[in-house]
Amino acid sequence: MAADRRTEEEIRREIQAEREQLADALADLRAGVGDRRRLAGTAGGALAAGLAARALLRVARRRRRR
Repeated sequence: MAADRRTEEEIRREIQAEREQLADALADLRAGVGDRRRLAGTAGGALAAGLAARALLRVARRRRRR
């Protein structure tokens, strides 16, 4: 590595910049996972509400038939 003549300070700056980039990427990843969790929760809630409405309609229909 004779062509790679970086000083210790340059290497430290590069490493620090890479750490910051990794921290930003991790924050973005965590935000994306949180978005997916919220989406899954919303979809699950909508499904549960739909099933509950369907069950209530069935009960109402049975009561009308009596």
